[in-house]
Amino acid sequence: MAQPGEAPRVLDSVDRSLLRELQADPRISIRGLARAIGMSAGAVGERLERLESRGVVRGYRVDIDPAALGIGLEVLIGIELAQHQSVLETMHTLREVPEVSQVELVTGRWDLVVRLQLRDPQHLKDILTHDVWNIQSVRHSESMIVLESLTHDGVGGLEDPDGDE
Repeated sequence: MAQPGEAPRVLDSVDRSLLRELQADPRISIRGLARAIGMSAGAVGERLERLESRGVVRGYRVDIDPAALGIGLEVLIGIELAQHQSVLETMHTLREVPEVSQVELVTGRWDLVVRLQLRDPQHLKDILTHDVWNIQSVRHSESMIVLESLTHDGVGGLEDPDGDE
């Protein structure tokens, strides 16, 4: 995994092609990848192992629709922390709440933005009153119900910078 201040890892056109194919279909087999980019399965397997060991490919995930499980309310909470409190400790405390799917340290008006997956408004009230508002470092919060969400699952910039592909 790249550390702050570390130079970005240079990818060649084959690596970028592999990553584009994986972004389009994370379940594609090594043989399918090999066919797609015109290489042998062995060579693709070695490339993929190298990308994983370098931390470029961090994992493969399943995308579950929370609404299909009766968890149809997505909420963002902007949190302002009290001064002189441990930000990382607060982040870890929030992450322990089962309904929290993401905790982000951000710049701007809020110190943290928290994403939750909930059943309904009563569930939101319960989480706020029993979990979020009981954290000592939380000074102020604002809840925002997500009405629609468009996501981009991949990473841009995988085009060949020299235009050779």
